[in-house]
Amino acid sequence: MTPSTHRSLLLRSTAAASRVVLFALVVSGVTAPALDGLRAQAPERAPVVLGLGSGARSLGLGGAFQPDAGDPNAAFVNPALAASAGGFALGWQRFDAEGTSVSLATAGDWYGGGVYGGVQVLDWTGAAPGQYPGGVDPLLAEGGPGASEVALSVGYGRSLFGVRAGVGAKYLMQRSGATNAATLALDLGLAQQLGPGWLHLAARNIGAPTTWGETEVDLPTEVTLGWGAYGQPVGPLDLGVAAEVSRRADGEWLAGGGLEFGYWPIRGRTFVGRIGVRTVPEGEAAPVSFGGSYWGDALVIDYGFQPVDGTDGIHRVTLGWR
Repeated sequence: MTPSTHRSLLLRSTAAASRVVLFALVVSGVTAPALDGLRAQAPERAPVVLGLGSGARSLGLGGAFQPDAGDPNAAFVNPALAASAGGFALGWQRFDAEGTSVSLATAGDWYGGGVYGGVQVLDWTGAAPGQYPGGVDPLLAEGGPGASEVALSVGYGRSLFGVRAGVGAKYLMQRSGATNAATLALDLGLAQQLGPGWLHLAARNIGAPTTWGETEVDLPTEVTLGWGAYGQPVGPLDLGVAAEVSRRADGEWLAGGGLEFGYWPIRGRTFVGRIGVRTVPEGEAAPVSFGGSYWGDALVIDYGFQPVDGTDGIHRVTLGWR
């Protein structure tokens, strides 16, 4: 590659990334008043299943998603990343002895881009929905009537004017005792390669307030900007990094990120360790999380753990094939 060609590619990549950042600023500025208005009408956020993250790898990285991994769990993060995702992933998450979540995601090529589908199911026996401000503490509580939540996701992403763009839809259901509720939500996303990794922007869980249980609540609407890369050689290791910052509908800012180190003694057999840190605006969960992986050819086994004071913590396992 000649120097002039390299400069041309760099300029195009930088320009596209600048459009993503500009869009992020516009979305944040335009939607902030509307989101704050919704928040003033409905002081709670639900369903909880939408805030559980996107897999064990993400849990170990402080809640940040690794956008260049081709992970089908992108179905729960950013529809624009569907253009590079493939395979399937089955996830299981345990909150002490009181709550359990199961997820399934799959993605593949379709019509010049990528299509995905996913389902997330959450059951817990603690506090009833609509009686908490957020966080994972209700999933660790005892003595409540409990509840079940289901989120079905579909979406499509492809390159558009030099930037990957995507749109997704969600059908959300909740059951608590004899009470049932359902609603729809929309996801929008952009992604662009920047340096060795990918910059991605998503507006998630866009929808009107609804009633969960006996309380009117907002959906957990948020705008998230993140960047991540993996595979940078550091001696005998491969280094990865991922970071995200999000703005909630109530105006609160969240941030998280982490590092991962991969070692492959045999080609096609990689062992990974990771550590992450995040903001914890409510509850007793620790800001630090840990994780590890085994990647064998197309097989993926990820594990993540986040300590929670006074409990056995949060454990998550993902099995995948890519």
